[in-house]
Amino acid sequence: MGRTVDQEVHAAFVEFRAKEDDKCLSVQCIYCQQIRAKNTSRQKQHLLECPGLRGHPNAPQPNQPSQAPNGIGPSNGYPGTPNGPTATPGGPGNPSAMPTPNGALMANGVNPHATPLQTPLQSLSRPPMATPGPPTGPPGSAPPSAAPSRPTPKPKVKNAGSNLPAPPLDDVHAAFVEFRAKEEDKCLSVQCIYCQQVRAKNTSRQRQHLLECPTYLSVMKDSIPANNLLHTFPEGDVARSLQIPAPTLELDFRMSIKMNPKVTVGQSIWGGREWVSFLGGQWAGRWGKGIVLPGGQDTQIVTKDFTTNLRASYMLQTADEPPAYVIVRAEGWLTGAKDVLEKVNDPAMADGINPSSYKYRINLSMETGDERYTFLNTLMWVGSGCRRGQEVIFDAFRVN
Repeated sequence: MGRTVDQEVHAAFVEFRAKEDDKCLSVQCIYCQQIRAKNTSRQKQHLLECPGLRGHPNAPQPNQPSQAPNGIGPSNGYPGTPNGPTATPGGPGNPSAMPTPNGALMANGVNPHATPLQTPLQSLSRPPMATPGPPTGPPGSAPPSAAPSRPTPKPKVKNAGSNLPAPPLDDVHAAFVEFRAKEEDKCLSVQCIYCQQVRAKNTSRQRQHLLECPTYLSVMKDSIPANNLLHTFPEGDVARSLQIPAPTLELDFRMSIKMNPKVTVGQSIWGGREWVSFLGGQWAGRWGKGIVLPGGQDTQIVTKDFTTNLRASYMLQTADEPPAYVIVRAEGWLTGAKDVLEKVNDPAMADGINPSSYKYRINLSMETGDERYTFLNTLMWVGSGCRRGQEVIFDAFRVN
């Protein structure tokens, strides 16, 4: 059996891959050496227009058309019927013509009723296979392999010095520019914006490329805040390449606590010790509201420049029915200029001091056994406050 039209089309082209990791094949015409993406329909159309095929010395030429009885010759130059009046009858009377199921062959051996595309390809002697030339494309694209078969890819050496996590999909797409090397290409190519390397579009291999791209790794390491400090970890240390999420603060509640006059215990080995008990207070925030129960206390250590260390513990009662009880522990510092702190520690003068002229900073933790509020047990807060006479008011920010 003869070959089909598609087989003849495929026989007229050499298949190869422009790059080892390309998903799509390229083909090169053996007659005119033109390179194009593999596409049977377009390859077939190319052969109908191929200048190398039309000018090939072995390409068959049809006989001069003979006219039919009505004086009109067939449009393709061949007889209108297999054994019509214009066909050369086969048989002993004409030894130069060989009988075929579709009529006699012409003197040059061409069956006039075969598929037009199939006829020249069957009759041509195949020329020596040419080595594919370099395809036109963006800078950095590799020339196709001389052999049509795909060579065994070499194992890639991973960058052992990189400990960065695999970049997310959005970052992978943002790191490459997509384009088509040729207008008729079905597959897209991509170019790394960091090292300009060109490769076939493949998300997994693009992600792997970024993990091995020296420029990308350098940029990512520079974007880690810890690597921009005055002192950093040595190059190559795993801690230098880790992206650690930064915490965020969210205002959670405000609290006011009224205090009894402080009691001076005296000078201890740590400094001047003072004892402050709480009369009570109130609080309100995102997860509830309630009161501060009387009985809480703050043990303070005051230094010579009036910098004060704060350590307080007290109990909250929620407005629920029945109420929940929450233990609060707070530690922090009251810092600032000596003359400012001296006035802040005086209840008669504290109201007239701008809170931005000193720092009242605390960190808080909570503890409760009530199932409605057990989420408080694992949270952390930082607070910023001020003093107003015998009252302390502060905002607590949840650390997320």
